[in-house]
Amino acid sequence: MGFGCGKVVWARNKDRLRTWWKTIYRQPLDHVAFQSDGVLTAQWAKPFLHDLPRNVDIMDIDIFAIRRRIESCPQVRSVVVERQYPDVVKITVQERVPILRLLINDGQSPREMLIDKEGVIFHGEMISEAERRALPFLGGVILKRTKDGSYEKIPALDKVYRLLHIARTKYWPIYAQMEVISIEKLKKKTVPWSKISVRCQCASAIIFGDNDFDEQLKRLDFILNTPKIRNRLPVERIDLSLGGDAVVKFGP
Repeated sequence: MGFGCGKVVWARNKDRLRTWWKTIYRQPLDHVAFQSDGVLTAQWAKPFLHDLPRNVDIMDIDIFAIRRRIESCPQVRSVVVERQYPDVVKITVQERVPILRLLINDGQSPREMLIDKEGVIFHGEMISEAERRALPFLGGVILKRTKDGSYEKIPALDKVYRLLHIARTKYWPIYAQMEVISIEKLKKKTVPWSKISVRCQCASAIIFGDNDFDEQLKRLDFILNTPKIRNRLPVERIDLSLGGDAVVKFGP
């Protein structure tokens, strides 16, 4: 038997094996088990499963197509779709965690969108209004559209994430006052003129250098709790980007 003939025999046997496998494990789908590490629910996932006919055999379900459809939602960071024999399809979703919100005006009424630490913009379906209100707004950014009509990732947000994470976990009273984070002067690479400007309840502008956030927040906490400054809040400007120094500018 030649090599080419052997390939034909193997292909035929492979088809027979697939048919035999499906015969043994033929089982109609009983239900879809949905699990997420965030707020999305099984009810949310139903539109992505619209083409599953009633009593479909579990072996006939295109789990890769289901995964692609769910992954098309920007709020979904990753998804795993798998068959669990004899009769269950399990969907496991990892969601993006918002760190900022953004008002987008694209000719219609302004829409509030959310942004995760990777700079991905998404609607934030099923995220509560209370959670949204707890997030600062992002400013100083020019959005760019992709070919499919979505928005490109916002670069350098890893630095903003580090600032917000340290503030939220170690300096909550400061984080709770943050209203707008401007990245107009934030650069991808660390350079002396790369800054993050934060509008807070305690100051019209707090200027951070783009590294050593823990040290800068420590200095800010000390400044805000100094009696002669605390009694004159809010101030106009606090600049923490000058190495170990800080400059406080009071209002008129």
